[in-house]
Amino acid sequence: MTNEVPRFPFRSLRDWIVFLEQNDQLRRNKKEVNLRYDLGYISKVTADTGGPALIHENIYGYPDWKIFCDGLTTFQRKAWALGLPLETLAASLAGVIQSGNLIKPVLVDTGPCKEVKIFGDNIDLTNIPIPYTGKYDNPPYITAGISTIMDLDTGWHNIAIRRFQLKGKQRLCDLIVSYQHEGKIFAKYVRAGKPMPIAIVIGADPLFYLLSQMPAEDNVSEWDYWGAFTGEPLQVVKCETNELLVPAQAEIVIEGFVDPLKREFEGPFSEFPGYYSGCYYLPVVDVRAVTMRKDAIYYYLYMGKEPSEGHSMAHLMYSAQILKQLKQLVPEVRDVNVLSTWSFTTAVTVDRRAKREGLIKKLAMAAKAIQAGALIKNLLVFDDNVDIRSLSDIIWSFSVKFQPARDFLAIPNTIGAELDPSEPSLGHGPGVSSFGVFDCTEAGPPYDEPFRREVALPPKSDKALEVLRDLGLNG
Repeated sequence: MTNEVPRFPFRSLRDWIVFLEQNDQLRRNKKEVNLRYDLGYISKVTADTGGPALIHENIYGYPDWKIFCDGLTTFQRKAWALGLPLETLAASLAGVIQSGNLIKPVLVDTGPCKEVKIFGDNIDLTNIPIPYTGKYDNPPYITAGISTIMDLDTGWHNIAIRRFQLKGKQRLCDLIVSYQHEGKIFAKYVRAGKPMPIAIVIGADPLFYLLSQMPAEDNVSEWDYWGAFTGEPLQVVKCETNELLVPAQAEIVIEGFVDPLKREFEGPFSEFPGYYSGCYYLPVVDVRAVTMRKDAIYYYLYMGKEPSEGHSMAHLMYSAQILKQLKQLVPEVRDVNVLSTWSFTTAVTVDRRAKREGLIKKLAMAAKAIQAGALIKNLLVFDDNVDIRSLSDIIWSFSVKFQPARDFLAIPNTIGAELDPSEPSLGHGPGVSSFGVFDCTEAGPPYDEPFRREVALPPKSDKALEVLRDLGLNG
């Protein structure tokens, strides 16, 4: 038994909680909270203010449970979870993602997620404290459940956070989007007339959560990147009722099968674009087993209008994966930063020395061709001397370099997000959206005379730097 404070890599949610508490980044709430009325608003304010991670220890109606939330809302906490320096987080993250040093998980005999096993008619999902998020969410949703599924032909495992509406003691509804990996895999089971095995992981380590929000390429398992960051394989165990693998250190695992034909009415839900989704007939998960730790901690993600922990995770990880996939098609790309709404609005920089006629259109086509770029609706392209993590730099460059009649490209009827409230196809099948490209790079001849005069900045002197240092300011 050791009292040593956990360090990266964090192998469980509990290691992460201890680390956050030791670094004054976690608060324990002992006041009673109600699943329907309290948790969503508390979490939203925490995200709005960059507050600490929270553990709620007094849940009305669930005296033996604790709920954890908001662990990954700040850049510092994400940097810790990834094992990367905060000062160079974006560049360091991109370096690991592009390295290709993936390590597959290692199968172990058992783990803490197997301490309690419940099967068949003994399962009652209402015994788990599943919070409501939005005012009109009814019944509640599992919002931090990481869907784990396997390709019928290849055995490729795919993981991603999905929304799961509670439909009964042993039933959930699953929003499966046709053009995403889960939709492509589920379609194979439907064509074969077979139920799709699924495992829903709740309460994994923080790196696993971040990786679940990364849109990797086809046939690449996101959890292989766990080894790229840590230098060691993720430990997994086999499910009780199917062949799926799940993290051995998870808090809760819900096992089931998605029926290829059964549908139930689902919705509304306070979704990531910040509005309620519609109501749909969605596939049903028939739950066959629940395994968990003896004193399992439930993980909750507030969902709705950003900012939120979910948005914070997705924006960072989407940026890195879009950059990786985009550079393979357009080598002139230098950086990517998702600005809003799961990549709806994304900024890209290109090598200004390599810019040529047609490059921006090539970049636009590539952005919609890659797996990670499917949701991009507004693509803002900048020169590589623009800091696309600085809102003032973005607005300045947009204001002085962009001409709407010359520098805007609109492409109708591209793949978009089914949940985008602005889409005319909302509620009528796969998302169809227009795609806008904003060329905010310096114009070429004959429009380039002002830009050849360079950006207007004051000279930098040794004396000025000395004064700034004395004032405690970075020059």
